[in-house]
Amino acid sequence: MKRREALKNVSLFVSGTLAIPTGSILLNSCSNPSKELGWNPKYLNNEEAFFLSELANTIIPNTKFPGALAVGVPLEIETYIFNVLDEKNISKFRDGLKKLNDFLNNNSSKFPKSFYESNLLKKTGMLNSIQKNKNSEIRIIYMSLKSSVITSYFNSKIGATKVLKYNGPSVVLGSYKGCVPFNEIGKTWAT
Repeated sequence: MKRREALKNVSLFVSGTLAIPTGSILLNSCSNPSKELGWNPKYLNNEEAFFLSELANTIIPNTKFPGALAVGVPLEIETYIFNVLDEKNISKFRDGLKKLNDFLNNNSSKFPKSFYESNLLKKTGMLNSIQKNKNSEIRIIYMSLKSSVITSYFNSKIGATKVLKYNGPSVVLGSYKGCVPFNEIGKTWAT
């Protein structure tokens, strides 16, 4: 499945459920039990950084295009959180990460395996089940993190120039056409 088709299936990127690439070895992959990171967190502890990486990789895995981990989404989120937000909101972010991590990894009554022990298909199902529960604090936390992952991904060079349609900063887009079917456009435009 092409990344843009997968993201189209995400339904406006944030509010829809996750779609996974089909026919992929990713369906069988599980997390590395040693919890090694491919990046060096400056502010997050190892557990927080590993969970953020696993979450980002589940939301936007590698396909034809590099996924969230490959473009540095967890590091970008960490940098933003700790350089822009005040102490109260940093604490709220860390609390949210911990609550979501506990919910996904220490909830044997809801999930037969922990998030870390699950393959991509199961992880996606776990996150989709959270998203369907409309009146839940965990859903609010997850949707906020999902929004951060997607925003960071599309702010990256790969996300903005390879996944989205981009012709440079000086392109005149032409006249306004209000109701054009998405399949005629082909890609969402990056600005």
